[in-house]
Amino acid sequence: MTIRNDTAGNNMHLPNMGRRAFLRGRSPRFSPTAIRPPWALPVAAFVNACTRCDDCIAACPQHILQRGDGGYPEISFRNGECTFCGQCADACKDGAFQPGEHSARNAWNLSVTIQPSCLSLNGVVCRTCGDHCDARAIRFQLQTRAVAVPHIQQENCTGCGACLSVCPVNAVDIKNMPRQEEIAA
Repeated sequence: MTIRNDTAGNNMHLPNMGRRAFLRGRSPRFSPTAIRPPWALPVAAFVNACTRCDDCIAACPQHILQRGDGGYPEISFRNGECTFCGQCADACKDGAFQPGEHSARNAWNLSVTIQPSCLSLNGVVCRTCGDHCDARAIRFQLQTRAVAVPHIQQENCTGCGACLSVCPVNAVDIKNMPRQEEIAA
């Protein structure tokens, strides 16, 4: 086990996934950049609290939660979008989720980007991602004598993943951005 202090100065015990993987004959399996369920605690606290019981995975009606690296739950937007129903957080008995109000705005800190393989960026008319974005975070800027180009308004994005699952060329990329409390640790 690795011991690290959280922002309050408490010792956080993180499993040494490299050693476990070595003893099992595998490469390290815990991915700190994986997208955890909405309202999950910061990485160190989440790893310490989560017992990998799969209750949150079973509770997800959208089936976007899956067992990921190290057995910890993570999101797969390939299966659909998050509706922010809160059932994953409600199912957790281990305290791995933030207490309080569960809304789309405080679910997580994700960044969405459009990759160069985007059809619209390559002159093919496609607005599928924007059509599926309920938050209207993806807008298409009209161009003179060209196809409209997608622009993401991060401040409007909820990180629901609706744009990712419908993109015909997998040009939408969603990354986990560290929260302020994780940067300070």
